[in-house]
Amino acid sequence: MWHVVTHRETTARRAELAARQQAEESGRRAVAEAVAGALPGARIEEQYRRTWIIWQHDVRPPGERGPVQVDSVTVLVGASGEGVQAEVSGRPSSVISMLAAFAEEAVRE
Repeated sequence: MWHVVTHRETTARRAELAARQQAEESGRRAVAEAVAGALPGARIEEQYRRTWIIWQHDVRPPGERGPVQVDSVTVLVGASGEGVQAEVSGRPSSVISMLAAFAEEAVRE
């Protein structure tokens, strides 16, 4: 009898853990897809319980030679999709525009 109860408890715990992991993955995936949708051409990289969205844009006109100038955004979506962390770099005008858009959206909420 003891082994049956232990097995049932173990099975229930495994099912609960699998359901929690599936919910986390779904939340993380939904946020990652929304972020990637806002950054055309972004790529998504999965790591254990984390998702990275990486977007880079060469700001030089086509065919222009010289040093590469890249605007980039890297976003880390946490395990459950409840939070994100972003790193932005590039030309000051691009970064300022991104921050201004972020601030405008935050004020509307």
